[in-house]
Amino acid sequence: MSSTPPTGVLGIDQRGIPTHACLVCGSTVFTIHASFEDYEIVAWWMDAECTQCGSPLTAPCPADRPIEEL
Repeated sequence: MSSTPPTGVLGIDQRGIPTHACLVCGSTVFTIHASFEDYEIVAWWMDAECTQCGSPLTAPCPADRPIEEL
């Protein structure tokens, strides 16, 4: 996938199904809210935004990993 969205595409609402890559631009870097304790992430909010194209999406967690990848 390309690292930038196609020309004329402003992003799509991808919220609802957790994903580890943006469907619009393929980026795996998201903006999230997180909580820290002793320099470790202890919680994060599932609402996220693709850092590359700005599409709203649902951030994944370890339980979302497909079984075939375990």
